[in-house]
Amino acid sequence: MLRNITVAAILMLLTGVQTQHSVTLSSQSLCVVTRSTVKIPCSFTKPDQSTVTEREWYRVQSSEGEPRDLNNDPEYSGRVSVSTWWSDCVLGIECWGVTYTPEHVCALKNTSINLSCSYKYPAGLTVIKSVWFIKEQIKVEPEDLTEDEEYQGRVQYTQSSQNDCSLRITNLRERDARTYRFRFYTDPTGKYTGKPGVTLSVTDLKVTVSDSGSGQIKLNCITTCSLSNNPTYIWYKNGQRVSECKSASCSVAAVGGVVSYSCAVEGHDSLLSPPVYSPKNTRAVVLPSGDTVEGDSVTLSCSSDANPPVLTYSWFKQSAAADTLLTTGQNYSISNISSQDSGLYYCTAHHQLGNHTSTPTHLDVFGSKNTVLMFIMVGLFVFLALTLIPGALWMWKRKRSSANDHSSTGESGQPESDAVYETISDSNHSRRVASDDQNDVHYASVVIKRPLTQEVPLSPRLPPDTTEEEDVQLVTDEEADDSSQIYSKVQKIPRQSKS
Repeated sequence: MLRNITVAAILMLLTGVQTQHSVTLSSQSLCVVTRSTVKIPCSFTKPDQSTVTEREWYRVQSSEGEPRDLNNDPEYSGRVSVSTWWSDCVLGIECWGVTYTPEHVCALKNTSINLSCSYKYPAGLTVIKSVWFIKEQIKVEPEDLTEDEEYQGRVQYTQSSQNDCSLRITNLRERDARTYRFRFYTDPTGKYTGKPGVTLSVTDLKVTVSDSGSGQIKLNCITTCSLSNNPTYIWYKNGQRVSECKSASCSVAAVGGVVSYSCAVEGHDSLLSPPVYSPKNTRAVVLPSGDTVEGDSVTLSCSSDANPPVLTYSWFKQSAAADTLLTTGQNYSISNISSQDSGLYYCTAHHQLGNHTSTPTHLDVFGSKNTVLMFIMVGLFVFLALTLIPGALWMWKRKRSSANDHSSTGESGQPESDAVYETISDSNHSRRVASDDQNDVHYASVVIKRPLTQEVPLSPRLPPDTTEEEDVQLVTDEEADDSSQIYSKVQKIPRQSKS
């Protein structure tokens, strides 16, 4: 740290004849480094007949009073000495130093910033290295900002002259808001850090809304710090530039439709603030959802999107004569509801920039819960009737069809089989009917039964096209060995069809 020291005057007590004398200081001010040693040279003249008996250095006092010898000053106790000879040490060293211009900088997020600085050092030295850093630890060399992962590709050392040490940071982030310091190293061995450094603040833009009265709205584009260079502001309405507003404040008129405003800084037109906008997407809903019956309690809730948030809501019920204002507030509750409460309801969102009204929502109120229960029971009965009656009819019809099939199987209970033709031998002459003609043909009844699954042709002796109740004429084979064969009448019993 540097300090400017106003050289103290020297008071000399001379003995002998008081004649002309003088004290000459080589410099009226000096610049030195903290914790270093400095010698302040001076010379004096005196007449030859005079003798110097005592020398005193003292500090120039701002207040009146006797000067104090530095040897007796507590602030300098043990730290000063006065030579008995005039000084032969001439201060020829320049001051060490780093100057930041300015020491506090405010910049917009996502922009670039130059941190200006310059430095100086004693003559005869050579600067061999210089770094910018943000973290400093005792007995540990600071990390060069160009090697910090957070700043990779975003920092650049700019040097327009020999003693320039400016730094450029691009694509600023909020976490870049820190204190930055510059350090340089010299040969012969030496180093110097410029303190306290330069403080960087990073801000974004934000629009605030206030009512200035008489239907006028005041918009303010604010930042968390004061931007450098007194910038010009740009205002946008619904994405279009507002030419009459060029400062951080802008007055606009309240409107009934949806409108939005945002601001930017000239030179960074694309870096717009988040917009402020009047209410939009206003909705009215009935809670709980579903059917509402008399005696229930319902709540009508209104919601809307706005920035800043909606100030208040109003609820209305439509009517043929004039809509009725019900209440103000986001929610409107109805307890012990009745059919008279049925109708169309809507809400309006109120805002500094304007208002917006929802689409009406219909509230239907049905009869009492007992009436509803009765309707439910009747509906259930009708459903069961339509479901069970056809089923019962189908079961009855199927059962009847099964009974008819069973009766068609005959007394034997056996299923229908292939047709059977039987030749009855007249071997038992005792049972033969007496006749004058031994060649008479005897007939008997033959029942032919057919199975359900297979059609069996008649005997080759029967015509294939024999029909129900058809008499079949059989011819006696006279050439047969046994001429007493009996042919019967064939009766074809039709198969019962299933319903």
